Amino acid sequence: MNIRPARPTDIPGILELLNEHARRGDVLPRSAASIEQTLADWLVGVWDGRVIACVSLLFYTEALAEVRSLAVHDEVKGQGWGSTIVKELIVQARQRGVPTLFALTRAVKFFQSVGFSVTSMERFPEKVYRDCVQCPVRHACDETAVVLHLNAPIQERLEIRDWRLGNPFISNLPISQSLNHPITPEGEFLMPKKKERPQINKVVLAYSGGLDTSVIVPWLRENYGCEVICFCANLGQGDQELAGLTEKALASGASKVYVEDLRHEFAKDFLFPMMQAGAIYERRYLLGTSVARPLIAKWQVAIAEAEGADAVAHGATGKGNDQVRFELTYKALNPTLTVIAPWREWDIRSREDALAYARKHNVPVTQTEKSIYSRDANLWHLSHEGGILEDPAQEPEEVMYQLSVSPEAAPDAAEVVRIDFEKGIPTAVNDVQMPPAAIIEKLNELGAKHGIGRIDLVENRLVGMKSHGVYETPGGTILYAAHHELETLCLDRDTMHYKEQQAVRYAELVYDGKWYTFLREAMQAFVDKTQETVTGWVKLKLYKGNVIVNGRYSPHSLYREDFATFGQEDVYDQSDAVGFITLFGLQMKVRAMMEVSDGGKTRYAAPDYSKFKRD
Repeated sequence: MNIRPARPTDIPGILELLNEHARRGDVLPRSAASIEQTLADWLVGVWDGRVIACVSLLFYTEALAEVRSLAVHDEVKGQGWGSTIVKELIVQARQRGVPTLFALTRAVKFFQSVGFSVTSMERFPEKVYRDCVQCPVRHACDETAVVLHLNAPIQERLEIRDWRLGNPFISNLPISQSLNHPITPEGEFLMPKKKERPQINKVVLAYSGGLDTSVIVPWLRENYGCEVICFCANLGQGDQELAGLTEKALASGASKVYVEDLRHEFAKDFLFPMMQAGAIYERRYLLGTSVARPLIAKWQVAIAEAEGADAVAHGATGKGNDQVRFELTYKALNPTLTVIAPWREWDIRSREDALAYARKHNVPVTQTEKSIYSRDANLWHLSHEGGILEDPAQEPEEVMYQLSVSPEAAPDAAEVVRIDFEKGIPTAVNDVQMPPAAIIEKLNELGAKHGIGRIDLVENRLVGMKSHGVYETPGGTILYAAHHELETLCLDRDTMHYKEQQAVRYAELVYDGKWYTFLREAMQAFVDKTQETVTGWVKLKLYKGNVIVNGRYSPHSLYREDFATFGQEDVYDQSDAVGFITLFGLQMKVRAMMEVSDGGKTRYAAPDYSKFKRD
């Protein structure tokens, strides 16, 4: 079989072959110009001077490529041309240093026969947000994602142990060199590495640039002898936290750093659906940290797939909620990945310990012992824990707040804001159309100026203990208030009351890290149905920490002044109320009749005041 790189003279033959398969819906159509521009990434199978097979690679990153435009002429099907050309493409990809290949296909068994395995399309956000989002049949896609990892087996290593001090450390030398490593006068010598920890080749770390994750980078290298790839999600935490983050991670020992701007996805696919559900944990917490973790973990898994990593890691402590949120998402999206949680393994037990470790390993950190608060910031909120908040009897100090002014210091004049909604989704602020993330940013600005959204909360953690935290959620507080007011116009009584019950359970699922569960998705389907008529606008007055309704309107409003009037109307005859009340209170009447049937009295009978003596 003549399998070779494509040449310019092959373009007409490739085009003819692809057009035939495109008419059947097997592949996407390609133009001659697009083939010419990517000709270096094509292979062809040639027989009797004709192109009878073709395939190409499409590079999304240096670490991820898609197998595309695989087509074989009908005349030679069943003769092995397809498997041969794909295997040659795999060889080419390996030579070009691509660690991960994937494809979207209906021929799943074929790809499995050449080494691919079935996976989830969500693990390739590069594909989804570049191509799939524009596909007219994306909601009814019948293709399956398959993946093949090309990373070579990891090199065996040895452990060097100082028996006098009992301090193990991992040698970076291959076995062939380590065996020739001299034994030192202090008594160090070589021995086979004990399998106390799983052997990891490459790990993707959820990296924030803070003290904990900065220290985790060298700790992973020291204790697992693995390559560390850092992933940071830009969720709106601010330029200050993101500044110099890549350089810092590399200086800490990371081999590569991904920084992805996920603000739009965060607002559109996570915050707005949660707001539509009305989810509030323990009646006050708007779930700013909780809802962010599944998105971060989702992208961690996607990058692990793209990089051929065999592990993921996070900096959550062993007594908090975040460890559960990260790891439940890992399990839902790729249960084969090894999970490393350093806080459950290492000897570091305080921030002072972490700072000492950072100094020892020359890790650049900005935090000092004087930084007493632990904070989490994103587009939705800013949270505060630690310091004086360890005692819930203490009033939080004003200098702790970083996002909003105090209600006392807010402007003396109220400000009115109008928010427009389309099917429960906010679309404009003060008549200015904005994308999702920009709407939240604008409302954060307005709310923070007027002292909106401060919450001091003692909450029940998932792991069973209580914690005390302070949250600043100005924009979210305004959005929740506006959305609720519009729903009061557009939802009938039964639907609204049932939805309020479901909101409690929805909030628990988000808090517990169960975003990627069938129950949460089913509840979201119910919520989406309720939002079909939630269109209109709401005006709110912002004044010294208060959000006051100043008007609401919907073309689908169920409120009708002519229905609510007390006058005689065609839609409602007041005399109908007699029969309604009789039936509505029938069970109460029956019970009372039973109690008095033997000459007794109902348990609610009034006392006989004539028997009381007067002073």
